[in-house]
Amino acid sequence: MGEEKDQIVIIFISSAIFVVLLVILLVLFVVVYQKRLVTQESRVQKLENERQQVLLKATIEGQERERERIAKDLHDGIGSLLSGLSLNLKFQKSKEEPNSKQASFLSEACDLLDEGIENVRSVSHNLMPATLENFGLVSAMMECVQPIHKSGKLQVSVTTRNAPFGLTKEISLGLLRVFQELIQNTVKHAQATEVKVVLEYHPDFLYLTYFDNGKGFDFDTINAGGIGIKNMQSRIQALNGVFELKKEIKAGFFATIRVPLIPNTEES
Repeated sequence: MGEEKDQIVIIFISSAIFVVLLVILLVLFVVVYQKRLVTQESRVQKLENERQQVLLKATIEGQERERERIAKDLHDGIGSLLSGLSLNLKFQKSKEEPNSKQASFLSEACDLLDEGIENVRSVSHNLMPATLENFGLVSAMMECVQPIHKSGKLQVSVTTRNAPFGLTKEISLGLLRVFQELIQNTVKHAQATEVKVVLEYHPDFLYLTYFDNGKGFDFDTINAGGIGIKNMQSRIQALNGVFELKKEIKAGFFATIRVPLIPNTEES
């Protein structure tokens, strides 16, 4: 009888140990499975993010190629055509009597044509600024705001902190496009009189701040995709950077951009 009880106890203990081991194995299986599932989801998300990043960069590169093509067509095609027409009108004007109606008409036509040529040249430079490649980001920014300065309605200052160095073409062009968009928004919507831009150069990143003293804006409009914010965010995202708007200020517009970078001594 005692032996039977001992056997029952042994069987019970063995069964309990088996059940415990089975539960432990089941728990380990669930933990490992969940970990693999999380790892797989993370890998899929990473691949999706990389795919989105590649598509975004490809889209922006396509836009820039189209800008370059249009700029070339404007400069070499329409610009040359208008310049030739201007020369012909000025030649015809020189053959007329100085105070005649024909001379006065041709003079006005030449002035309008010269203004049109200047506008075409300005648009062409904005689409594909040679200054950016030849003299760097700050010079290209200042070239963009020269017509604004001439109007006397808005003053734009661009200053640098720390020792400036050359940037890659991709970063320079991306930041210039965002700057152009910001300036355009200020001119159209802000009713501002002053814009301050600061570029802080650091060994591994560039920090840009943009401020205007205008009337500010409605963040609900921005969240709905207004005033080109999404376009600017996409450009900075393509550079692996961060574009942020400051809501704390009571008036005006304040934005910050942080872009990781590697110094490139090929650009001045």
